Amino acid sequence: MEAAPAFSILAERHWPGIGFLVCCEDIRQTTTWSIGQPRHTLIVHLGGAMRTLDTRIEGIGATREPPSPGDIWLVPAGGRYVGQARGQVIRYAELRIDPDAVAELPGERTGTLDALRPCMAHRDEFLYYTVAQMARLATAEDDLAAMMAERLQWLLRQHLFRDYRPGGHARIEPARRATLDARTAQRIADHIDGMLDRRITLAELAAIAQFSVHQLLIAFRAHFGLTPAQYVLAQRLRRARWLLLNTAQEIGEIALATGFASHSHLSAAFKRQAGISPRQFREGLRTLPLGRSGG
Repeated sequence: MEAAPAFSILAERHWPGIGFLVCCEDIRQTTTWSIGQPRHTLIVHLGGAMRTLDTRIEGIGATREPPSPGDIWLVPAGGRYVGQARGQVIRYAELRIDPDAVAELPGERTGTLDALRPCMAHRDEFLYYTVAQMARLATAEDDLAAMMAERLQWLLRQHLFRDYRPGGHARIEPARRATLDARTAQRIADHIDGMLDRRITLAELAAIAQFSVHQLLIAFRAHFGLTPAQYVLAQRLRRARWLLLNTAQEIGEIALATGFASHSHLSAAFKRQAGISPRQFREGLRTLPLGRSGG
């Protein structure tokens, strides 16, 4: 009997209406796939060689060309997909999208992804880049990666609603205007400041403003000039700089006290921003002669 192909899920994330998986599959044996479910299924090939591929989506025909990284298959809810492939070990991302998943759009509108058009071996560089970034972030455990991934999946919803919806199928309603007043913005900033050593989520920040997560993302950037993830990172690095200069704590302790997973996690973020390591920052400024700027 032929052995079943090896398959593993490398990462998995869920948001309201959307499930996201990053998968690895060994297709050195001929592999057959079949999709037919009440959710839309979006598949993005991320890498790995295929020698042969034969796929068919009900209503649009078939293709026999092996994919390149970034090729996209979109199977609408209720549609039928069958495929057969052979090659090496491949990686791909799969999104499972509920038809009633909400897409909040510019111009204070909201709609649902109730109908999407089928695509096969399609190219969309924005969609590919977005999904590839989500796949990279999905393997990270820190809260900043989670915030960035959540922001990207909202951009993905907008993109699908705008470019992959057949005409005349959307339910569009007015959406609440997303703006932060000064008092609410201060409450959010205070909450972040008091939680820098802990995991922070978009949901808890949205709850302070009584917004949806998408409304928060729009309002936060408009008010602070940064995304929530960028703002939290800036505040963590600000506190880390103070601790480096004003305490004798070990850098690993400072990392944990400012919400970083480890010494190396802090060092990588610090060096991206400042161009030097935390240790170089601490030693350089502590040994700087008084009355000189160091220039």
